Amino acid sequence: MINAQTAFISGNDTICNNGVEAILKVDFSGVAPFTFVYEINGVSQNSVTTQNTSYFINTKTEGTYTLSQFNDAISFGVISGSAVVSILESPTAVIHLLSDTLSVISPIANFTSNSIGDIVAWEWSFGDNTVNEILENPRHIYPVNSEGLGLKGTYQSTLVVVDANSCSDTVVKQIWVQEEYWFYIPTSFTPDNDKLNDKFCIEYHAIRENTFLFKVYNSQGDLMFQSTRPQDLKCSLNGGWDGVHFKTQKDLPSDIYTYELYFQDFEGWKHKEYGTVFLVR
Repeated sequence: MINAQTAFISGNDTICNNGVEAILKVDFSGVAPFTFVYEINGVSQNSVTTQNTSYFINTKTEGTYTLSQFNDAISFGVISGSAVVSILESPTAVIHLLSDTLSVISPIANFTSNSIGDIVAWEWSFGDNTVNEILENPRHIYPVNSEGLGLKGTYQSTLVVVDANSCSDTVVKQIWVQEEYWFYIPTSFTPDNDKLNDKFCIEYHAIRENTFLFKVYNSQGDLMFQSTRPQDLKCSLNGGWDGVHFKTQKDLPSDIYTYELYFQDFEGWKHKEYGTVFLVR
């Protein structure tokens, strides 16, 4: 009986240089074990021995693959076939932002793809459980609370780009939404009980309320009003000063009054501010 010892290599695979490996196949006939040597562009590789009638070569090396030697358990055999691996240059995903740190006051990010390559598709994920965007340069608003202020936290944004050869690349960028204090003080109010601007009220965010001190003086420098409770003056809580003297409880006349304000922000930085407010009756 004649033993037919043969080895045949096959497979043509095109892969992206950042993707999965190409897979080539060598089939054998004869009596195991099978030992063979393959070449890449004429350069011999290490000898391989297998008990299986098929052997798979996983590779990321571009070139033409051929067999240069084969034998089974009995003798040398016949080799044939070839395989070609082609490698495509993948795109490079690049995220551009003016800043990766956003304020809770305006947690808006204008993303730009500065990706390299013949890009035909973009997919953005913003790390906040919102729907992905299929745009080149999206504008995204991160989650806000009931007051419209951003939620402090770290978000992982991701961009996946695909080029004309269907090669892809992914990049990840951290986005920080950070606390930031702010303070609003009006320049005038009209305590005439018409339900429009009747109180001097303030709005603020991220201050240490227990450090708050607010004083109002008339043009002679006499103290007209003071408060250490900012929440009592907050517009959104229907608070405010109604323009009466804090001791006599009498209405103060129309005039320009001077105020001084002290507080610490959430980081402990001290703030001391001065200004004027016009009381109009």
